Amino acid sequence: MAITIMGITVFQVYWLNNTYEREKRTLEIRSNMIFRETVYKLQASKLKLDSLVFDTTTDKRFANDELTDKRTIRFLPRQKMIGLMNVLKEKAKDSADEKENSKEKRGEKRSKGGRHSFPNHRLMQFLYDVDSLQDSVKLKDIETAFANRMTQQNMEVPFCIDKITKTEKDEPSFNEVIVGFSNPIAYKLQLGNTFPYLFKRINIPILLSLFIVGFTIFSFVLLYKNMLKQKRLADIKNEFISNITHELKTPIATVSVAIEALRSFNASMDAQRSKEYLEISANELQRLSLLVDKVLKLSMFENKGIDLKYEPLNMQALIKEVASSMRLQFEKKNAAVSISSEGDSSLEGDRLHLVSVIFNLLDNALKYSYDNPHINITTIDGGNKLSLIVTDDGIGIPQEYREKVFEKFFRVPTGNLHNAKGYGLGLSYVAQVVKKHNGSIKVEPLEGGGSKFVIVIPKHQYDQS
Repeated sequence: MAITIMGITVFQVYWLNNTYEREKRTLEIRSNMIFRETVYKLQASKLKLDSLVFDTTTDKRFANDELTDKRTIRFLPRQKMIGLMNVLKEKAKDSADEKENSKEKRGEKRSKGGRHSFPNHRLMQFLYDVDSLQDSVKLKDIETAFANRMTQQNMEVPFCIDKITKTEKDEPSFNEVIVGFSNPIAYKLQLGNTFPYLFKRINIPILLSLFIVGFTIFSFVLLYKNMLKQKRLADIKNEFISNITHELKTPIATVSVAIEALRSFNASMDAQRSKEYLEISANELQRLSLLVDKVLKLSMFENKGIDLKYEPLNMQALIKEVASSMRLQFEKKNAAVSISSEGDSSLEGDRLHLVSVIFNLLDNALKYSYDNPHINITTIDGGNKLSLIVTDDGIGIPQEYREKVFEKFFRVPTGNLHNAKGYGLGLSYVAQVVKKHNGSIKVEPLEGGGSKFVIVIPKHQYDQS
């Protein structure tokens, strides 16, 4: 999981870095294009002429037997004029370089100054004359106009424009604009801190990357927690299998020994001994039956394959019935059991399952108590509801386990009480039965130790108010 998260994170960082560099290049290209257009527009606005283009036509009239040419001028918009001037300037510069290079090859002296290289070109003469207008393009005007254009394009980044003197041979860099022909001047654009603008441009990819990485981490955390939970359930299952196997073997072994004694030692001739062995066998078989019944009933509850059979019952009578059947267990532990009732204890419910609920609560009270325990069982009439309260002075249930005790297979650590056998099914079964009766169950601590189980069940299942 850690390697996967690291791999995804590295990929997202790589992707964001590429996105950042791409946006940075785009910003540089756009800003330089806007800068170039701004300078050219300012240059065009400074021209006194609208623009011109030379249109040469031939007038076929003879004067002194010579053919004469008539040259006319027509005008174009200023912006097109500036573009034309810059194109002509580059062409003329290239042409001048070629002529000068050819002169050098022939050994002729190179002429100084581009202007004298084209003495016969009237268009070049015009360009040199217009070149004087470059001084009217002010740096402050360029900065103001460029800032306005950048704001219009939502490209608010800090910048600096420098004025640099260039020579004829100098090639302009990407972020430079050269104005002028004979005495060229370059304006160079330098962008400042572009990180805030670029960060704003890629904030959606950043949020997407954070979401992907965060969602991956969140998913892996849930998966890891689920794996830990599955491991804990596997450990609980193994413990349950070990405990229930032991509990199943114990009554079987006891009954087998009793039957073997009856058969091998002529115990049948001794009525008292026969009765004792038979009672032992009956108790062990009842214990085995309760264990199997508990597992089967819980499984049926979870699969929702069981229907309760409601009938009029008296909770106080059910409690006394269970207490009477557990008399030997109470005597074995020297337990003091008190049964009390406040008001009417009648209700509608499933007799078999409610008896199992009472038995499980009393069995737990004995199992998780020290010697000579005190157990109190009380029913309280609450009008439309009946409360069943079972208290003991046993080891109690810590705060962190009070919600988990009703989960399947869960067992509270018993500390130094090592003789408590269980499977983590009793309270889970109790909670299922109470839920089927549309009731509620909770456990509370008692001062001085012990636990208090409170069950509230509607008296009439058709009236749950």
